Amino acid sequence: MIKVRLGSGLSSVVLMTLLATPVPAARAQQPAAQAAPPAESQLLQATDELVDATARLRGLQPKGPIKKGVKSREEITNYMTRKIDEEYSPERLRQEGRMLKRLGLLPENIDYRQLVVNLLTEQVQGLYDPEERVLFIASWLPMFDQDSVMVHEITHALQDQHFDLRAIFRANRASDNDDRTLAQQALFEGDGTVTALQYVIAPLKRHFSDLPDLAGVQELQMEMMQSQSPVLASMPQFLKATLVFPYGYGASFLQQVWKHDPSWAAVDKIYADLPASTEQIIHPEKYYAVRDDPKPVDASLSAAKLGDGWNIPYKTVLGEFMLRQLLGLHFGEERAKRAAAGWGGDQLLLLENGAGKTAIWLETEWDTAEDAEKFYAAMEEWLRLHRPKAERNATGADSFTLAHDGELDALLKSGTGVRVVIGIPEADAKAMQ
Repeated sequence: MIKVRLGSGLSSVVLMTLLATPVPAARAQQPAAQAAPPAESQLLQATDELVDATARLRGLQPKGPIKKGVKSREEITNYMTRKIDEEYSPERLRQEGRMLKRLGLLPENIDYRQLVVNLLTEQVQGLYDPEERVLFIASWLPMFDQDSVMVHEITHALQDQHFDLRAIFRANRASDNDDRTLAQQALFEGDGTVTALQYVIAPLKRHFSDLPDLAGVQELQMEMMQSQSPVLASMPQFLKATLVFPYGYGASFLQQVWKHDPSWAAVDKIYADLPASTEQIIHPEKYYAVRDDPKPVDASLSAAKLGDGWNIPYKTVLGEFMLRQLLGLHFGEERAKRAAAGWGGDQLLLLENGAGKTAIWLETEWDTAEDAEKFYAAMEEWLRLHRPKAERNATGADSFTLAHDGELDALLKSGTGVRVVIGIPEADAKAMQ
């Protein structure tokens, strides 16, 4: 899915709130009234100074000058909107929106592209674009709000110079694996977040790795953001969670990496061996201890049973994090986490027939048969809650179907695999057997 980036400055502010310690004196002396935006020359000079400070703090020296410019909110918003149109085709966004609506993650009447654009417009505070290799400084922020924002974005520029973010971003856009993309975004944003956080707390003689689990910042961060953001407050829950995930869980992942090997060199090594799934970000031991890489899943092999009348306009990997969001539509957070734990791999297909009807075909693999059974049981209950008026057509120890409005939802468990089908016309039901 298209990835929306959070305002980096706000991320650092909320992380500071988590510390429950006094802010540095310079910040405590800030005037109550909103300060006037600084001059462009002042911003550029301050950014140059922060490049040196960030390089020393992060242990990545610039390999060359960082291209930068000062832009208004309108200019950055227009730039980001143009980048969406360049990097994600209207058809891809349309099909992604149809997939999310079919799963129930988006309301039917929402324009998905406009939703993302509106969120970008409201949240932007600064930007580094790996494609153009340029850093944009927000002209409207007062100077005392610029430092942690710029440290975060400068960290991205240094990441790009050392590890070629542009190549990674291009490869991810060309793939059909949203889970891997989100996991790698969590590394990049987590790195920027902990570097900016360390910049703020270093005068307090604190280190980010010694703080409480930074994944827990998500609820606090989202609460603060929603109180300031009418657009964000109106967003579907899964999009809010996806927005915050790279920052909270990415920072938490690096806390655990640092405890395993306390050095920036250990962080740098990850860029040569990138996380392969959100499971590895959520459970860092599955990355650095006993590696648990995703199992490859090809859902088109089983979906081919439906015949030539169906095509596949969109496909992706959901992963543990997005399965949590899906389960969370009808379950509490802890139940959703338990049901998605033990994820081994998946592939989701959005299917479309000649009449323009869509359906979901999801093949999942689990670490053990017990994990598969746990997910199967949760999804059986989930479908009942999702279709409260549906008729239960058939049942068995390892299969379950619901009929509603001429369509069929189905579950099938076999060994460590669970298939989830949503919205297949009843006329095609025999083909699924």
